[in-house]
Formats: sequence, structure tokens, C-alpha cells
Amino acid sequence: MFAAMPSDTLRRLEYFRLALQLVDRGSAHVPTRLSEHFDQVLSQARILVVDPTAVTPDVIPQAVHLANDMRRGSALRDALDGIAGLADISPMIAHNVLCSLDPNFASSD
Repeated sequence: MFAAMPSDTLRRLEYFRLALQLVDRGSAHVPTRLSEHFDQVLSQARILVVDPTAVTPDVIPQAVHLANDMRRGSALRDALDGIAGLADISPMIAHNVLCSLDPNFASSD
């Protein structure tokens, strides 16, 4: 039964990944709250990459996880370079970011 549950690795950035997956699959509409969450996580993660001591109680835990991933992997940093928010992400960029987050990612297409 536990094998069917997603791993903590996958769950820790689940909403961030969900937004990327919607864009990757060509969804014409990402819910506003999900898009805002994505933008906030990305913004906070960028701050934490530069200054890891900037963690406060207001920082979203997913931002901490993303910042750690960005610090560890240049491919993820490169894939997110120049992206201010979800509105800047094309399906190709979304796919590249997803692959950088999880090298085993395969699109459903």
C-alpha cells in the first residue's frame, strides 16, 4: 500500500510541478491561485539561493526545497534563468524545468 503513495521527493514541490505539467501539456489555462503560488515559490527560492539566511516564517516550504535544488543543480538554474513567473514559460521551457527537477520525467505525450 505504501508503494502506491508518492515519495516525499515528488511531493515536496507538487504544486510547483503541477503548474509546470499543465504548461508542458499545453493547457490554455492554469488556475490563478496555482500560477500565483508558482510565482511566489520561484521568487522566494531565488532570494534564498543568493542568501540562504533569508529564511523567515513567511517563506513557503516549497521555496526552500526549490532553492536547495537550484543550488545543487546548474541545469535547473539554467532552465529557470530569465523566467519571472509562470506566464513566461512555454511548453518547451516547462518540459526542460521538469526534466531538471526530475531526470526520470517523461511527458505523457
